[in-house]
Amino acid sequence: MRSKSIFAIAVIAAIVAAIPVYAHHSFSSEYDSSKTLSLKGKMLAFEFVNPHSWIHIEVTNPDGSKTLWKGETPPANVLYRNGWTKPMVEEMVKKGEIVTLRGTAAKDGSNHVFAQGVTREDGKTVLGLSGAPPEN
Repeated sequence: MRSKSIFAIAVIAAIVAAIPVYAHHSFSSEYDSSKTLSLKGKMLAFEFVNPHSWIHIEVTNPDGSKTLWKGETPPANVLYRNGWTKPMVEEMVKKGEIVTLRGTAAKDGSNHVFAQGVTREDGKTVLGLSGAPPEN
């Protein structure tokens, strides 16, 4: 009887442990790796959150109209290891800094990308997922 109880607890623990893995989305189900975009715009907001942070920019189209785009970034801890800090991001948003957001387009055609890089207007990369630190 005791071994059945231990087995039942082990099975339940394995199922509970697997739930987060099942819930996490696949990159290829959401993004089209054959479509990489480069978007230049004013940084409006940055959500420094887990499981993925978000950058929001306003892009001015050739006809003068504005389009809001968002970029899904890696988790906050990955951003931190790549040199991002909340104060730096807050300052960029406060200034309405112009940035270039590079990323893989969403399959559903919505205005969002998986961010692969963010470059300031002066050409300095502040988010490059190559593992290299940001340029100061």
